[in-house]
Amino acid sequence: MEKKARPWRIKQVQGMYEKKGTLSFDHPIQRKGSQWGGYQKSLFIHSIASDFPIPPFYTTKIDDIYFVLDGKQRMTTAFDFINDMFKLHDDIPLIDGFDARGMFFSELPEELRETLQFQNLLVYELEEATDDEIEDIFYRLNNGTTLTSIQKTKARMGGKMASKFEEVLSHSFLSNVVKLTPAQVRKEDDLKLVVQSMMIREDWYEGVKSFGVAEVCRYAEGLQDNSATDRCLVRLKETFDYGLLAIEPKQKALLKPIHVPMLVRTMWYAIDQGIEIDQFRSWFLDFSERFQQEDMTYKEYCDSGSTSASKVKGRVKTMETDFKQFVQGGLA
Repeated sequence: MEKKARPWRIKQVQGMYEKKGTLSFDHPIQRKGSQWGGYQKSLFIHSIASDFPIPPFYTTKIDDIYFVLDGKQRMTTAFDFINDMFKLHDDIPLIDGFDARGMFFSELPEELRETLQFQNLLVYELEEATDDEIEDIFYRLNNGTTLTSIQKTKARMGGKMASKFEEVLSHSFLSNVVKLTPAQVRKEDDLKLVVQSMMIREDWYEGVKSFGVAEVCRYAEGLQDNSATDRCLVRLKETFDYGLLAIEPKQKALLKPIHVPMLVRTMWYAIDQGIEIDQFRSWFLDFSERFQQEDMTYKEYCDSGSTSASKVKGRVKTMETDFKQFVQGGLA
């Protein structure tokens, strides 16, 4: 692996991303979405305009496209501000005596706009870097920041595995049915739900020690890039396809993260048993109504300590038993 330093102007980088398509933030190990709030974004813009030191950016080149490994948040913040997508926070300091608080980019003086667009960024290009080297670099660069445990785990999984998981994570079941909030997606809670679903599939749930973050990360990092993992991910996509048709998104009570892995497991079972989508939908509506109105056994496993092995197994068994009884009653 070789490392080359290049000075890139912000306007040049923005053109590479928005016009030429030669810059991408879609490397599989990257974090999702915006991690900063309004004040953090504004303070970064202030740093550029005031010529404060800015940490370098890291990229790797694949098929003539530069993939950003570190610096996505800073680059997209600069682009968004230049595109008038947010105004500067009211609490930032003056910029060389000029009060830019509350202003959009287009409202700034021409000299200040040019300063922002033509400021040089120090960009390191990593040449001939292997997936293992990229994974290690990303982890080291972010080890001292606010990456969540599951985000660090995603980096340690490596680019190939992360890419395979991305096919499942991009499924509309998670966005249109489960409807995780933007904050949950930024924290990779969708990845956590997918891993938890893998942990309790078929008879595997008997060996679950906990649904806590540490145990989920340990399990994810132990996954092998092999045919068994591939088959599991394919089954998850098939299960999500089923859920997209069988589950009413308005039944929000049972679409919270605490219930989703159990629901995925139950759908997996329904598919194996050849249960029609309409019948599963009827059970889910019935179970949801009883969950909200009755003091049912399932609720006993949803209170404090819900990530413990006993609570996880309790939710698995009671939901699956309820589903089986419903199906048997319908067939009687």
